Amino acid sequence: MRGNGPIPAILAVAFLTGPALAQGDAREEAGLFAPSAWDLELGAHAFELPVGEYIDYACGTNGGPPSLPVAGWLDFAKCAPESISGFHEIYFQYDDENEYWAKAMDLGVQTRIFEHTSAYQIPVIASALFDTEGFLVGIRLITDPRVDVLLRENAVSLSNFLRARYGVGWVCEDLPRAEGEREYQGLHEKMRCNLIVADEGVSVMLETHNYRKPGQFAVHPQTRRATEGQFMSSTLYELVLLNAQDGQPRDPPTEIPGPSERDLRALRAMDCPGCDFQGADFKRADLRGANLAGANLAGANFHAAFLGGAILTNANLEGANLNRADVKRANLDGANIQNAMMYEARFDGASLVDADLTLTNAGKVQFIRADLTDARMVAMDLRYARMNDATIVHADMSGSLLGDAVLTRSDLSRVIILQADMPRAEFINANLTDADLRASQMINVNLRGANLTNVDFSAANLNLANLSEAILDGAVWVNTILPGGFQPN
Repeated sequence: MRGNGPIPAILAVAFLTGPALAQGDAREEAGLFAPSAWDLELGAHAFELPVGEYIDYACGTNGGPPSLPVAGWLDFAKCAPESISGFHEIYFQYDDENEYWAKAMDLGVQTRIFEHTSAYQIPVIASALFDTEGFLVGIRLITDPRVDVLLRENAVSLSNFLRARYGVGWVCEDLPRAEGEREYQGLHEKMRCNLIVADEGVSVMLETHNYRKPGQFAVHPQTRRATEGQFMSSTLYELVLLNAQDGQPRDPPTEIPGPSERDLRALRAMDCPGCDFQGADFKRADLRGANLAGANLAGANFHAAFLGGAILTNANLEGANLNRADVKRANLDGANIQNAMMYEARFDGASLVDADLTLTNAGKVQFIRADLTDARMVAMDLRYARMNDATIVHADMSGSLLGDAVLTRSDLSRVIILQADMPRAEFINANLTDADLRASQMINVNLRGANLTNVDFSAANLNLANLSEAILDGAVWVNTILPGGFQPN
């Protein structure tokens, strides 16, 4: 058992500032911006449209949920033509790399900017409209009804931004008011507006709805309790080329584009131990089973990539982006993963023996049944992590944020967790034999049934902690704040 000497001060800065500041403001300095549906050029062919800024392609349903998943714009013909327009509708979402970067860095404002496919910060369901030849002839946006009530209330206001975008000249008509419709927040709006923008060769249509439908109430008539979400607030926007029905003045491209530079790079990386891919872009690449042992992958982008079963032993992943990556059953023994991001990444069953994850932003990461023996995990952000049944023997997790993390049944024997912050963390039936938990904040931590033999809790705060059925033989309680009513032997 380690002694009861003074608690090291190595974590003062990391503990106070949090690992989210480790990567600084480089993302903002790079001038990143949210993608936009208006970046898609009307009249361009599906071959010519950008793909990196958009994800989750599927056949659209005129504002409804996506239907048949497709690989991208080129699959437009797989989507049945609409009965009235004859257009092929492809649903898409904006790329989520910036969203997950902001989440990993715990930046609330940036997260709100990037977390939705949106127009003027109002969440929308977006789709692209193609003619039978594959030319993009229209954009359709419908405010997203799936968001929370406060965001949905603002849906009707999108029309104001869009009217201002195109200026004057709108021709508007009120749509028939159905029986039983009532005002919402003092307003009943049910309107369709059209505009021809001749110099751009497009027509614009806006349809807005704001009211309570029949059967919707502010206060439930029986219970007399306030209701939530019982209202209609929406904006439909369609931008269509004036000549959309007549066909485009040029023929579709005849040559199918070859593999992209990213595709070729991913192919090379499948068997490239020791290779230098510093700063390389592997976003969403399929690298399952790749051999990148000892490779230089510092600063590489693996956002939402597939790395299941990959060999990454002794690889340099310092500063890499592994947000949303699937790294299940991969071997990262001895890897350098300092200052990386792995928000919502999955390392289930992976081996990270003796890996260095210092200052890594790993909120909501999954290490279920992973092996982190002797790993250096100092000042990590592991809030809401899922680490059930993991092997974390003799790892150093000092200064880390473990709030709401779940480590049920995990083996943390001889683990070092000095000055960590772990409110509401769960160590149910975990093995913490000979662990060093000095000066850690363990408020409301669940240690039910845990093996706490010889654990050093000196100067730790265990207020409201659950120690029922725990094994406490030889535990050290010097200057420990204990839960009310608990009396150590």
